[in-house]
Amino acid sequence: MGLNEDDIRQLIAILSKGLSDEQPSQKTKTARKTKTNNTKTKKTPASKNKFEKMPEFGMCKEDLEFDKKIRKPPPSVRNRPFDFITVQCRVCGKQEKVAPSLVESIERYKCNKCATGAG
Repeated sequence: MGLNEDDIRQLIAILSKGLSDEQPSQKTKTARKTKTNNTKTKKTPASKNKFEKMPEFGMCKEDLEFDKKIRKPPPSVRNRPFDFITVQCRVCGKQEKVAPSLVESIERYKCNKCATGAG
């Protein structure tokens, strides 16, 4: 695809125009820089909060009343005293003192080492 003579002349005219107008283009560059600096320093006006006028503004107040009705009390402190019991492992014969809640029956107790092992 070749270029016509008219196209080539137009390109030459554009390029020569760019070379001759070199000094004014520098002025436009400096003007652009100052314009961008000015736009950065401008403050935008603060927008008004319209949420207070919306119906959703009062919705959270109803939730507080409902939350009070269904709120569960915090768990109570469990400080029941207990005495350790002495048990003997049915596999290895080791005697240990453990909490009674960990033992179902004294005859069937296994220590941790025997319970995690095979068999």
